[in-house]
Amino acid sequence: MNNPLLLGLDGGATKILAQTCTIDPRSSLIIPKEEYHESNYRDSLKFDSGFIPIDLAQQKKEAKENNYSFSEQEINQSASIIDTIVKVILSSVKEKQITQVGLCFPGIKTANYDGISIMANGPRNINMLSMINKMLKPKLDKRISIKTIYDDSECCVIGECKSSIGRLRDCKNAIYVGGGTGIADGIILNNKIVDIKVHREIKRSWDLIMPSGESVEQCLSLGGMLSQWNKEKEKSIKAIISLFEHARLGDNFANNIIEKAAKAFSFLIERRIEFFQSHNAKPEKIVIGQRLGNIVSEKNNPLSKLIFQNNYNVLVEISTDRRTAALGAAYKAHEKQN
Repeated sequence: MNNPLLLGLDGGATKILAQTCTIDPRSSLIIPKEEYHESNYRDSLKFDSGFIPIDLAQQKKEAKENNYSFSEQEINQSASIIDTIVKVILSSVKEKQITQVGLCFPGIKTANYDGISIMANGPRNINMLSMINKMLKPKLDKRISIKTIYDDSECCVIGECKSSIGRLRDCKNAIYVGGGTGIADGIILNNKIVDIKVHREIKRSWDLIMPSGESVEQCLSLGGMLSQWNKEKEKSIKAIISLFEHARLGDNFANNIIEKAAKAFSFLIERRIEFFQSHNAKPEKIVIGQRLGNIVSEKNNPLSKLIFQNNYNVLVEISTDRRTAALGAAYKAHEKQN
């Protein structure tokens, strides 16, 4: 009998990454099958290129009071994400015998992990899963439904630990720093993934404030760097390339942004190492992943030079494979079902 075919979905600020995979019965590792596929929200007719997220302070206030005010613009922008997710699932299920789907997404989840209550770089949707499943049901009946929206940071770490392509396999203590539009935080302590969301001793990157008054995420994430570089420019790969090219040519403004990112990385690692020390442990390695991993993998990149000139007394490895979060989401869906 063939191993069940799973579908992992990694939602970002601009697109969905989809990866089919299976669980190897011998090693229990999740193994990617075929190439991954990316679908952009902008391809939806409901997408608004001029969408601006609601102020974070207002989002936090509404979430705390459980009293939300969604504008028509935010509702439509969220609908473009729903449309894209449903389209990807239907296309994948039509072409392959998918048995389970796992979805991870950024942002603060609702109490039942079925919606997004706070989203720094996109629209909120507290009814996200019910809307997805409602659109899937007429096409798939009850064959496929998604029960939980998983945390993208956790899924990155799971993908690094539990997949055949992961950099954290058989690692007892480790730090993970994934960078894209935001920062994916991860810690493994004594062979267990620490739930940073609820751990009292640990602050996530957006709550970890540097001496400058800025958060680590504001300075280190690609989204944060681009917001500083040019607020009017689209947050794209071309824009981040432009930032680093200007830095190489000696642009002081660009270099200041990159120096702040390197300081944020050091600040984050120092706080994480302090956490390990408080538990009489030491990290075996630091893994830098996602888009940030791709960037610092370039030896002549100004940011990688600054990061690697510091001696953390810990092995630093780079993960350039962007499939890990999708694999982690699929692994969690399989684990929950079995």
